[in-house]
Amino acid sequence: MSATLTASWVQGGSKGATQSPLELEGGEGTQVSGQPGSASSSAENSLEDWIRQLQAGQPEALEPLIEHTQGRAWQIAYAILQNRQEVEDALQDAYLLVYQNIGQLRESKAFWGWFKRLLVHRCLRLHKRVVHSELPEETAVPAEASEVRLDIHDAFARLSLSDRTVLGLREILDYTYEEISQLLEVPLTTVKTRLYNARNRFCKFFARDIKGDNNR
Repeated sequence: MSATLTASWVQGGSKGATQSPLELEGGEGTQVSGQPGSASSSAENSLEDWIRQLQAGQPEALEPLIEHTQGRAWQIAYAILQNRQEVEDALQDAYLLVYQNIGQLRESKAFWGWFKRLLVHRCLRLHKRVVHSELPEETAVPAEASEVRLDIHDAFARLSLSDRTVLGLREILDYTYEEISQLLEVPLTTVKTRLYNARNRFCKFFARDIKGDNNR
């Protein structure tokens, strides 16, 4: 099911009118509503048009911008937070900041880099360090596959926010080391060190979960 953030929801702060956002496994969310099959270049041109309209004081451009970008934004936030409510809060805050600060963006083509850094920072600030995050609704799967998936999720949820952030960006979203370095605004060597440590801690948690299941 597609996400349903709207401009009025962002501007008014209402959280009660939303449906379930896109799952992490879902699409990139970059297709413009009402324009199925549109070319990527055309979509990017539309995005640049909406950015320019917002910068010119036309708030009605916020809603199509949200519709165009929220799928990818949900993927980034969920890879870090692993909690629906926190993701929704982070997205609302991030789009509100876009609305308030879009005039600071000098080049419309730089929107994605600017927005992703803003969103990651909101995720880091809003995180409540929930030990066991809410699992997304699942379709029916074989019992063994479901148990492994729960073990993976539990192991990931036990990681620190710093570990989940760098591991989610790299392993779930397939960002390059350079992209992660730019998003987190840390040196490339720091990214590699954090990833190395995060992978080790994840493997320890996951092995512990599997061992515990076998002893039941």
